[in-house]
Amino acid sequence: MDVPELFRQHEATVSARARQAGIVQHAGDRGGAREEILRGFLAQHLPTKYGVTKGEVVTRSGAHSHAGDILIYDSVNCPVLHVGDTQVLPIEGVYGVIEVKSGLSKAELLDAITKIEAFKRLPPRDLSVIRTREYVTVHRPSRPFGIVFGFNLVDNSMDSLLSNWHEANTAIHDVNYMANLIAVLGEGLLLVEHVDWSLGQIGPLLDTDDFVRLMLTQQKRAQADEPALDVQIREVFEPAGENTFGRFLVYLLMILEQLKLGVPDLGQYVDPNLPLTIHRES
Repeated sequence: MDVPELFRQHEATVSARARQAGIVQHAGDRGGAREEILRGFLAQHLPTKYGVTKGEVVTRSGAHSHAGDILIYDSVNCPVLHVGDTQVLPIEGVYGVIEVKSGLSKAELLDAITKIEAFKRLPPRDLSVIRTREYVTVHRPSRPFGIVFGFNLVDNSMDSLLSNWHEANTAIHDVNYMANLIAVLGEGLLLVEHVDWSLGQIGPLLDTDDFVRLMLTQQKRAQADEPALDVQIREVFEPAGENTFGRFLVYLLMILEQLKLGVPDLGQYVDPNLPLTIHRES
């Protein structure tokens, strides 16, 4: 099987369905149809341990997110709650959010980035307690991801979009809350690249925790009057053309494989005075 050709065909199919959705006159209906195209593809093709839906996340304190276009969650351990037709997920069971845009202008990019920033501020950093057959351990859940997916560019170029993204990241300042990846069908991807000059290595920096650890290491070295790591962090445009969709899916899987979630404890949502649940692993 020619896998690259398979994904080029997937991209052509997704693009064709998106153009069909563009025939719809109402902008909201068009956007919703295009969200459903991507949501349906991911639900069908991601490993079954990943659930895919549209909805909101909620925290134990009662804070809510906006209605995320695509939420990817732990389909094994995360309960799905409902308020009317809206699916509501406990934040501890959610890997991240994808904001989908029919046309990615500067304004639409900033709208998506603002929503991602607000979403990424919600997860608690509490330790989860896990019991195995041999011992009890704790771990701190991973920080979630945020991705922007555009079907087309509108009044923009990828170089301008890269500049827009850099400007937005400078305003956010804290790497915890930045978007991890931006993809535009038929064009390519924007991502953060990690250059290690001492090792002669260049690669994508897709995981928020890795990004945070790198920044903290540099800060600690500076505070200790030690030389900084010989590395460079930069936002880049990766042209991919008709291979964009396949590259997007690979990067999404890379991000997901890095993340380790806690298990939502609904008892703490119902009554914080209830004892914490100790989750068991076989």
